[in-house]
Amino acid sequence: MRTGRNPSRPGRIPDAAATASGHVQAQFLRPEQILAIRQRTSLAFLPLGPLEWHGPHLPLGVDPLRAEMAAVELARVMGGVALPTLYMGTERERAPAMLRRIGFKGDEYVVGMDFPACSLRSLYCSEELFGLVLRGWLDLIHRSWGFRRIVIVNGHGGENHLAVINRLRLEYEAGGEVRVATVLPVLGFPHGDCGHATREETETLMVRYPECTDLSTLPRRGVPLQNLRWAIVDGDTFSGRRHTGTVAAVEDPRDADLRRGARIFTRTLGQLVRHLDAWLNRKSAPLPRRGRGKA
Repeated sequence: MRTGRNPSRPGRIPDAAATASGHVQAQFLRPEQILAIRQRTSLAFLPLGPLEWHGPHLPLGVDPLRAEMAAVELARVMGGVALPTLYMGTERERAPAMLRRIGFKGDEYVVGMDFPACSLRSLYCSEELFGLVLRGWLDLIHRSWGFRRIVIVNGHGGENHLAVINRLRLEYEAGGEVRVATVLPVLGFPHGDCGHATREETETLMVRYPECTDLSTLPRRGVPLQNLRWAIVDGDTFSGRRHTGTVAAVEDPRDADLRRGARIFTRTLGQLVRHLDAWLNRKSAPLPRRGRGKA
């Protein structure tokens, strides 16, 4: 995995908030550098996502790699530290309604993006394991290193995956000792509607890892991309606004463009910075007192 940064690369964010060494990733920092970040901002970024099928044209690490890209640049801009990427995430069987949107009959057992046509299964873990490991990392960042603000930069959109993260976020915030936020590096967050292995994911990954993308593995342009054949699904299909069984032209990964990907990545970072600035500037929302529920 690359660790250097090329200032001439499209989408580059200035290093104004980086350490004197230029690094913001914890594995490259000395103890006094991490302590200085804790003293200055007490802000830590934890990128995560599973190894998951993203069509034949993209690597399995799309979700954690894009999360890491965002976490590192957010740490540079906001003066935090980026923790090592957690290559982990969860999924579960798809509901009949979602299966029918994608093009299945609705009675199949399909977990996440592991469609029958996929040549390799994704490495999803159980919800229980994901929750335990994520809790362990949050404890390490807060209790061992003393950081009081933790941002989970999550690259994966599985519903149960998001539910585990949100449950832990609420639990830690209720304790009052640490603040936890979660962001997804998609354009328009928190209201963006990103597809799976479609154009946005493809061209933003190309900004940092062009050598890991191979569009020649997809059929020639003009041939519709069948959801069931390639396990590539656009956002409108996921949301129920589209029911054609094929990828929409506007989200076709074969039209991925490096320069547009750089612009999208830069815009996405700007939106995430504004979102997190607003989060940092407001107090935690009051939570209800714990007590016995009604019988």
